[in-house]
Amino acid sequence: MIVDFHNHFIPAAFPEKPAELTEPAWPSLRHAADGSAATMFVGEAKFRDFETLYWDVDRRIAAMDAAGTDVQVICPLPELLSYWLAPQAGAILTDAMNVSCADMVARSDGRLRGLGIVALQDVGHMVAQVAAIAKLGLSGIFVGSHVNGTSIAAEAFYPVLAEAERHGLPLFVHGIKPGGLERIEGPPLMAAVVGIPYEGTTALAGFMATDIFARFPRLDIVFAHGGGMIGSVIDRMELVWRKFPAAMQGALTVPPTQYARRFWYDTVVFSPENLRYIADRFGTDRLLAGTDGPTEIGQTDLPNFIFATGLPQAECDAILGGNAARLLGLTR
Repeated sequence: MIVDFHNHFIPAAFPEKPAELTEPAWPSLRHAADGSAATMFVGEAKFRDFETLYWDVDRRIAAMDAAGTDVQVICPLPELLSYWLAPQAGAILTDAMNVSCADMVARSDGRLRGLGIVALQDVGHMVAQVAAIAKLGLSGIFVGSHVNGTSIAAEAFYPVLAEAERHGLPLFVHGIKPGGLERIEGPPLMAAVVGIPYEGTTALAGFMATDIFARFPRLDIVFAHGGGMIGSVIDRMELVWRKFPAAMQGALTVPPTQYARRFWYDTVVFSPENLRYIADRFGTDRLLAGTDGPTEIGQTDLPNFIFATGLPQAECDAILGGNAARLLGLTR
């Protein structure tokens, strides 16, 4: 069984903005006359064009069949997390996208699983949303690395983590809106190339440094893009942890290299050599195959990519689907 744990969707339509709201960044989708594509706008500004694969369940399943994928786990694009909107607008839009996601899952005959999103800028609404996500039958929660500059690892979001743990919903963390863009030279895309993995790293390190599993021992946390740059800094963290026990070990009682093996990581790292390194450091039993589709910079041909690591057949099979089946309770 092949499970693509990292795949995105957008809804076929966004709800109309309520008349009483003045939110200038309300999204909308304008479909082409022939139904072949649509253009997303944020307010009156064009965001980008999308093909129907992003919301058409039948087309998506046909593409899965062509790729040999049995199950996709879908979540909205990170740009739709909506933390930067006014709280009421964020709550309305995230609720609507969760319903759209659940509808796609329901129409897929078991081929899709979905991750809900939560308006984390609205403390009063976010806990109730987790319960609603569970009631919709979604399989987890998709979150960004920070909420308007506050790390997802911050104590402010513990109520959401507690509810996720209570409902058995894994957390899937993706880097968003990287800071320090003024220091990234080159074309605008460099912000995503460098900044998104950096954001994932800071979120993961924040969870480690605050010993998140001491508070939520039954919570599963998955990181997109192989945990970003954590493989490059984990040994530095280990050295500092051992050299400065008074400063570090009071917050984190487990060696960082050991602690990192308690998270899950997707395989969207774009080279078998990098993936093999992550597998050796953090364990093949913590890896989940993913494509980051249908985006243009997705990781295609999952079987050949995973087998190119040179890992044994059984471990490759686990990465391709067995681990996700164990995490999400899937059966063939």
